[in-house]
Amino acid sequence: MKTTVASLEGSRQDLFINGAFVAPKNGQYIDSYDPTTGKPWYQFAEARAEDVGAAVAAARAAFADPAWRRMTQTDRGRLVRRLAELVLERADELALIETRDNGKLLKEMRAQMRAMPDSYTYFAGMADKLLGDTIPVNKLDMLNFNLREPIGVVGMITPWNSPLMLLTGTLAPCLALGNTVVVKPSEHASASTLALAELIMEAGFPAGVVNVVTGTGAVAGDALTRHPGIAKFVFTGSTGTGRRIAAHAAQNLIPCSMELGGKSPHVVFGDVDIEHAVNGVVSGVFAAAGQTCVAGSRCFVEANAYDRFVEALVERTRRVRVGLPMLEDTDIGPLALSAQLAKVETYVASGVRQGARIAAGGKRPQADELGG
Repeated sequence: MKTTVASLEGSRQDLFINGAFVAPKNGQYIDSYDPTTGKPWYQFAEARAEDVGAAVAAARAAFADPAWRRMTQTDRGRLVRRLAELVLERADELALIETRDNGKLLKEMRAQMRAMPDSYTYFAGMADKLLGDTIPVNKLDMLNFNLREPIGVVGMITPWNSPLMLLTGTLAPCLALGNTVVVKPSEHASASTLALAELIMEAGFPAGVVNVVTGTGAVAGDALTRHPGIAKFVFTGSTGTGRRIAAHAAQNLIPCSMELGGKSPHVVFGDVDIEHAVNGVVSGVFAAAGQTCVAGSRCFVEANAYDRFVEALVERTRRVRVGLPMLEDTDIGPLALSAQLAKVETYVASGVRQGARIAAGGKRPQADELGG
């Protein structure tokens, strides 16, 4: 049975290790909360170091297994392409799962899921087109060449704001080029990654090529970043966590790729078309309720356009519809975490203390103000 929102409701979700769903060794599970209602809706396994070790061992065994290691590049590409087809078939259900898990707009998640297969298809096409080089040397009896080979087991920690889209950018090339993977999704949005594991099995990947360990960052994530069996690490998240992961990678002498926190500004010049600028700023800061690494969370406006711009921005902001994420006419859904909501409220209060003037909003909407 494929995972759906209905099947997740009230369920317990196990770890995915060596091609099978298995219970955590400690038998413990953690509630996952629906941001729209604030209530738990399923439980995910709480992986500990021993579970992470089992997942890495499975990935290392799969990497060495001829069933994967000796598979031709073209056949690997064929598997990745098949995964793309399955993701497209399940795109709308995967979108529903992510909306229920992280509160982002269904129309946004649906667009992401329907576009995501293109990335798998792209890297599937690369699988048999990455070539080595022959390098001239000054000896006629010597051949000098290089050969591109997979690096090994890649560890990944993915965030809660766009779990599958951000996983795809690293998972697709890793699989196409013959690596194996252990993924630790965010403890705030694990369901869609576990649903993807089902599709990976259905696509025909050998057991152990992809493994999913759920749990907290402090325990499962830490164990994964420290594990000596990881050949490379990929992380998307906060700068503080990135520093800790980089330190662990340095201890194990492995490379890591990270996308960390930032503060992206809008810059509005005096000769701008005000309407166009306002539309850009509103979409840049309110998309995904601001919960994205590319959110335009600051805005610098040239003095001679400031008053006109602020007036237009406030008017446009007041038309932004806050409501249930499943509704097509909702512009902003709930924040994903209660802790994140508290942090935003703290920022608003801090701004007011420092002299900011609230021109629109500034507090939680009441129930009768929400759409739907």
